[in-house]
This record gives sequence, C-alpha cells and structure tokens, in this order.
Amino acid sequence: MQRQAEKPGWQDETRTILGISLPLTAAFVAEMGMVITDMIIVGRLGSNELAAVGLAGDWFWVLLLIGMGVISIVGVIAAQNLGAGDDKGVVEASEQGMIAATITSIPVVLCVWYLGPVLGWANQDPEIVQLITDYSRVIAWSVFPALWFVVLRNYITALSRSAAVGWITVAALGLNVALNYTLVFGKFGFPAMGVVGAGIGTTIVNWIMFGALVVHVLKSKHLSQHRPLIVPRHINRSLLREMFALGIPISATQFLNGAMFTVAAVVVGIIGAATLAAQQIVYSVIYLALSASAALGEAVRVRVAYGIGLRSAGASRQSANISFVLAALTTFAAALVLWIFPEALVGIFLDVSDPENEAVLRLSVSFSVSAGMFLLLDGVLIVVANAIRGLRDTKSPLWISMAGYWAVGLGSGIWLCFPLGYGAAGLWWGLVAGVFFSNILMYWRFAHRLRSAEQSLQII
Repeated sequence: MQRQAEKPGWQDETRTILGISLPLTAAFVAEMGMVITDMIIVGRLGSNELAAVGLAGDWFWVLLLIGMGVISIVGVIAAQNLGAGDDKGVVEASEQGMIAATITSIPVVLCVWYLGPVLGWANQDPEIVQLITDYSRVIAWSVFPALWFVVLRNYITALSRSAAVGWITVAALGLNVALNYTLVFGKFGFPAMGVVGAGIGTTIVNWIMFGALVVHVLKSKHLSQHRPLIVPRHINRSLLREMFALGIPISATQFLNGAMFTVAAVVVGIIGAATLAAQQIVYSVIYLALSASAALGEAVRVRVAYGIGLRSAGASRQSANISFVLAALTTFAAALVLWIFPEALVGIFLDVSDPENEAVLRLSVSFSVSAGMFLLLDGVLIVVANAIRGLRDTKSPLWISMAGYWAVGLGSGIWLCFPLGYGAAGLWWGLVAGVFFSNILMYWRFAHRLRSAEQSLQII
C-alpha cells in the first residue's frame, strides 16, 4: 500500500536539509584537509616527494570519484523507498549498494595499483614515477573501505541522519595528520617510511572511518527500523543493473566536470607559469567554497526522491526550491569574499610581499570577478543537477555538462583566450558563459522532469 502525500512544512524541510548538509559540508572540508595536510607533511621531504604524492593523490581521487558516481544512486533509491513506506526497499538499496561498491572497487584498485607504470609511459621523471608506484600500491588498499563508506554515507543521508559522517570525518582528519607525521618521519619509535608512510597512514584512516560508520549503523537506535547487513547474503541482479544504469552516467559527468578544470589549466599553462600558478590558487578557493554546494546536492538528491516516494511532487518541488536558495546564498557569500578580499586569499598560498610573486598576485586578483561569478553559478548548478538525479534522471546532467562546460564554456573560453587575445581572463569569462548556459538547461530539465513525474503519478 502506498503512502499518502504528506508534504512537510517549509520550515521543517529547511531544517531537514540543513541537518543533512551541514555535517556533510564539514565532512567534505575535512576530506580536502586530508589531501592538503598529506602534501604539507610530505613536502618537507623534498620537491620530488611532494610532486609524487600530489600527482598520485590527484589521480587517486579522480578514479575514486568515478566509483562514487556509480554508488551515489544508493541514496536516491533508499530515499524514494523511505518516502513510499517500503522499509525493506531501504535496506535492500544499502545492501546491494555494498555489492555494487565491491564490484566497482576492483577496476579502481587496478588503476591505482598500476598508476606509476602508466605515468612512466608518459615520460615522467623516473624517480618520481618510482615514488608514485611506492605510494599508490599502498593507498590502493584504501579504495574498498572508501567506497563502502560512501554507500553507508548515502544510506544514512537518505534517512536524514548524516551527523555521524561529519563527526567521523573531522576526527579522521586529526588522526590522519598524527599517523602521517609519525610514519613519514619515523616518530615515537616507528621507522621513517617517507611516501610509503603517508600511504599507510591514509589507508589506515580510511579503514578506521569505515569501521566507525559500520559501528554507528549497527548500533544507532535511529536506524533500527532500516538496519542493513554490512555483508549482504544475496544478490538482487535487477536492482544492481538499475544502480549501474543510473550510476554510470553520474560517473561520466563527474569525470567530464573534473577534466574540464584540468583542460582549462593546461590551456592557461600555455600562457605562462605565473598564470598557471594564479589559476591553481583560484581553483583551490573554488573547490573549498563548493563543499557546501556538494553537501546540499547530496541533500536535495535524497529529499527530491523522498518526495516522489511520498507521491507528492509538491514536496519534491519544495525541497528543490529550498536547496536552490540555500546554494545561491552560500555561494554568493563565498563569491563576495573572493570579490572583496582577493589579495588576502592569495596571501594564504603565497608571500604577497615578495616581489617575485607580484605577477601571480596581480593575475589572481584579476581573475577574482569572473571566478566569483563562476563559483556562484556552479554552486547552484551542482544542486540543480542533483535535484534532477533525485528524479532518477542521470543522463540529462551528462549531456548538459558536455554542452555547457565543454562546447560553450571551453569553446568560447579558448576562442576569447587566443584568437581574440584576451588571455586567461577571456578563458574565465568563457567558463562563466558555459556554466550560465548549463544552469538554464539544467533548471528547464528539472522543471520538465518534475511535471512529467506529476502527470505520471497523477499527484498534486
């Protein structure tokens, strides 16, 4: 028997969305903090070690994101079943998600394991390639717990119980610093293991994070009605096929979005080293500021799906509109900081009093207006795309990203940069045009899909 529509009040729904997204924001910021602290610690060993861990870490997260895309659909399926009052379906989504994560982990582990040799074929420095090989063959063992953690994170997010994720990840950041410092430099009686120590520390932290979340899932009284098995006892082939069918386009979208930033950096690198350094500083600010949008995206994805499970398009629309407004407010606040205090932000990364950094400072400040516009628009876009995914449409964000980010954004940006002679500033304004165009298409697609859902369900 399907549940009657029970649209929550907007104040209650706002509290629910904030209750989901705030802990996830803290978790995403802490995850970024782990990457940054790893590089800071290893950087004290030398430039080769820093380059190796930085490059291997970048590729590790790109590959991990591909796996995360597939299993991110767990939250949508679980939330829709929750809205429909199907407790068994909530549990089934989580359990089959663990199987999907295990399957997805295998190719990711192999790619991470052979990362060094592959980069060696690209004529990288042999010493750096060896360091990457040593490091990546340790962190490869963190892929399984990392993706299993994401499954359980999606499961408890669907149940609006994400606070534990925030606490676990923030605590893990401190543990990561302590372990890596100890193992890299050989403190407290341990041998100094260099980059291998950093890999061991990161791997241990990933297993501990997964273990902590398992304990929470098995012990929390709030999850007793929908408690899954951590090791599933059966395979639901039809549900697994659905997960991969819906999840693979998300993986492709995340890969394309990340690749867009990489290609833009390569284009800027053609202009000069100072321009590339300025670009990377602005990127770092944008990545950190978008943590809130990423968290709101996870929240709106499950809340829109929950509304569909309730058979209430009004509930889905309300959840989406609240999330869109919150995304606009948070990214506007971040953009304001970028617009008003660009020199202070650059000062976090560089000594702005050093004359040698004057060119990087000047370029970073010149990018601040367009980069702030990009940040504002991209933050909203992330949330709208996830609202569409909450309606089980994962292909539309893929083709919209291809049209907006790549055709319009990079296409017009490169045209402004080189043929028209506007340089990196032209590239940035091209990216702004691309993300603006993507927002228009994405919101139109969401409205269209929601109307279709309303008609097919014959609901108000």
